[in-house]
Amino acid sequence: MLNEKHELWDIKDGTGITEIVGPDGKPFMDGLRRSDLQLAWSLSVDWFNPHSNKIAGRKKLVGSMAMALLNLPPSLQYKAENIYLVGVIPGPKELSLDEINHFL
Repeated sequence: MLNEKHELWDIKDGTGITEIVGPDGKPFMDGLRRSDLQLAWSLSVDWFNPHSNKIAGRKKLVGSMAMALLNLPPSLQYKAENIYLVGVIPGPKELSLDEINHFL
């Protein structure tokens, strides 16, 4: 929903996701006006140092792949209990895009 300043508070406020059509030609995100469940997920791949956040010293990285359900209200989307941990990518270094695609 747009506020008075025309700021976007949620992904559903923008036109990008609302203009996606499903295989039936109807809007994918139609405000629950259909009998089947349409879910929109965001996928995040991020890297972190499991030993500490210090820049100095040896650096080892581990990756995480997580998904958030965008159909939830913004106040619930990124709560820990609503995040789906897809997988953990072992280190010791960040993988290339091609290598990450094998995990996905």
